[in-house]
Amino acid sequence: MYQDIWVKGKLKQKGERNCSLRYEHIKKYLKKLEKPFSVLDIGANYGYFSFRIAEDFGAKVTMIESNKGVLNIIAQNDNSNVQLINKLVSVDDLKQLAKNKHYDVVLGLSILHHFEDYRGAIDAIFELGDLIFIEPPAPEEERGGYNGHRAKGINEYLNTKKSKVLTYTPNLRNLGKRPLLLFESK
Repeated sequence: MYQDIWVKGKLKQKGERNCSLRYEHIKKYLKKLEKPFSVLDIGANYGYFSFRIAEDFGAKVTMIESNKGVLNIIAQNDNSNVQLINKLVSVDDLKQLAKNKHYDVVLGLSILHHFEDYRGAIDAIFELGDLIFIEPPAPEEERGGYNGHRAKGINEYLNTKKSKVLTYTPNLRNLGKRPLLLFESK
């Protein structure tokens, strides 16, 4: 299990990634927002961050996740503040969504390496929201991480934008630590 599973206010199953540490850093910044606010969680996996944010803040959250297993977690949580786009999205899909929607917060945690056109994905994410949390691959993932050949370019492109590092967490292949970055596009 990659990500923790959160159901109705409780940790149901522990995953391999440290979700609670990352969430606590994100939560500090969400507390500063006017309520209610909207969130887009791209590549939400089982929705750990989506459900926690919806519960803790009453936020309206849109999850994007192609895994059909998330449907069971959606049903278990039964939270009307969380909507699901259950498909694998492309950069063009993100750009189209940005033309029609805007979110107060966007989460792009450990997803950029899945996009061949990661620059286009990053640009679309910045069009989609105001407060943006991105977790890129660790630079060391270039030596063997999943789509590691994109790690250097992703980090170099993100370094052209002003960010704040909130924390670091190890990836699953012991190839460095992934930074959790905060960007404010306003």
